Amino acid sequence: MDFDSLLWVLPFVGIIFSMSFMPLLCPKFWDRYSGYIPLGWTFLYLFSVSLFFSPSQAFYAAFHPLMNDYVSFIVQVATLYIVAGGIYIDFPRGKGPIFNTIFLAFGSMLSGWVGTTGSSMLLIRPFLRANQKRRHKVHLVIFFIFLVANIGGVATPLGDPPLFIGFLKGVDFFWFIKHLYPFLFGTIFGLCGLFYIIDSYLFKTETGHFELSQDNAVFSIKGFRNLLLLMLVLLTVILCEFNGTFRLFGDEYKYSSLLRNSILCCISLISLKVTHKVVRENNGFTMAPIKEVAEFFIAIFITVVPILSILEKGTNGPLAAIFNWIAPNGEFILSKCFWASGLLSSLLDNAPTFLIFFHMTSGDAVELMTTKSSILASFSIATVFMGGLTYIGNAPNLMIRSISNSSGIKMPSFLGYMLWSAGILVPVLFIVSWFL
Repeated sequence: MDFDSLLWVLPFVGIIFSMSFMPLLCPKFWDRYSGYIPLGWTFLYLFSVSLFFSPSQAFYAAFHPLMNDYVSFIVQVATLYIVAGGIYIDFPRGKGPIFNTIFLAFGSMLSGWVGTTGSSMLLIRPFLRANQKRRHKVHLVIFFIFLVANIGGVATPLGDPPLFIGFLKGVDFFWFIKHLYPFLFGTIFGLCGLFYIIDSYLFKTETGHFELSQDNAVFSIKGFRNLLLLMLVLLTVILCEFNGTFRLFGDEYKYSSLLRNSILCCISLISLKVTHKVVRENNGFTMAPIKEVAEFFIAIFITVVPILSILEKGTNGPLAAIFNWIAPNGEFILSKCFWASGLLSSLLDNAPTFLIFFHMTSGDAVELMTTKSSILASFSIATVFMGGLTYIGNAPNLMIRSISNSSGIKMPSFLGYMLWSAGILVPVLFIVSWFL
């Protein structure tokens, strides 16, 4: 299919618009039917494909992104959610700003080595429990999304899907940490410092002091079997990559993806079987957060295809003005490359966005690691960091929001969250772009 008109992006824009404004304009309707609205836009898109192309093309328009991307995505995210939900980490309640700041810094560092989704699902519940006595909690979750669910992932290819794509394309495993560590540690230090100031102020308004008295709980971990399963998940994702394809409905798919997804599904079932019921009950574990993610992202993965198709055309497509703006006369401007790739990643899937810029700027890993290293650094940082600008910028964002809501924290709407990210994260990103 040749998507040569920007009208094809309307269903995707409709999903984003619905998530942004419907909770404000008609909250009761949104609360009741929020899961159906993205699917309605998806149906409109597929109906249009059937009308303007053919019913068989409409089937392909749904089947291809589901088989090629969505199934692997949701299986991996769901497995990490289920396994991490069987690990109970407890801290004494009543911790204050110093503990919270150290916790966020630690979580950020962990994300680079076990993945942003893995560290987020492992740490969000104990972080919320440690702050159970707090009155102001929204900012805790917001900074957790910024740091643990996104920024920390820039350390290695294990941290976030865009860098893993780069690794598969030939970028050395340790290239990212060697070249991006000033931006990684500088951003973590800056955001943690800002968090400490905000948290200290709110903490003092709540208590009149800088520390709360602790309860009698002690640090403990339950569900050690799931810690082993979590390591097995990471090894499966990293190592289960080999040549060999099969054809289905005219397209090629990797045997490695089929094997990886099968192993991850088995790990999920094992986790559900071997975890004591009380551990999941103490965690407040339910399938609602992963259900919400599955509903929204199935619509996003299908309706985003026309946008990615148009972007892949580069200067020959309807969005040629964007590419001419990024690289006038063929010379890439780092700051523009940074903002264009990052903003696209915050609304689209960040892995395909990274891949588009990888091929657009060179397509040669050796060249990008050497003579064009600053360009590779710019869109590597952007596609990871700017995942924190929206709830859909990275997979764990929406899951953290759902877990926080189920824990009694009223999280901002899609648009409300963007006001937080615009006020806190965007100024930090401007500083990062200045030093590129």
